[in-house]
Amino acid sequence: MGLKEKLIKEATAQKEAKDKARTASSSPESVCSRGTAEEIETAVAKELERILKKQQHDQLRSKDRQASTAELLGEIRDLSQQINTSPTAQSQTYGQAVNARNQVAACLRKNEGKALDCWKEVSEFKSLVATLEREFVAASH
Repeated sequence: MGLKEKLIKEATAQKEAKDKARTASSSPESVCSRGTAEEIETAVAKELERILKKQQHDQLRSKDRQASTAELLGEIRDLSQQINTSPTAQSQTYGQAVNARNQVAACLRKNEGKALDCWKEVSEFKSLVATLEREFVAASH
């Protein structure tokens, strides 16, 4: 006999015992205590149901979060592969733009608080990015 069947059998036996006890005593005190006991049982059942629903909801949210994280990581990996295999990423201009970006970053670190001192590096970087954009558009047509 499985756990489910045992629980059903025990619950049925308890209900039958309660029904016998109700019919056996009909004094006002026992009716009052039965009403209170039923109210308590109802409140406990509602609270248990609320807790169970919350646990199920939390489990579903956790699974959704894990699934969405895995999907995002997959998309990032796919995009990285597309970028690395694109003609733009393999062009000479791309390497120059990356080098110019690094020069801008180094200049900004060296001249902390004086960003205007890096205007030459920024101008060169912007020019290379514009060239890259034109190459990308030309390659996509």
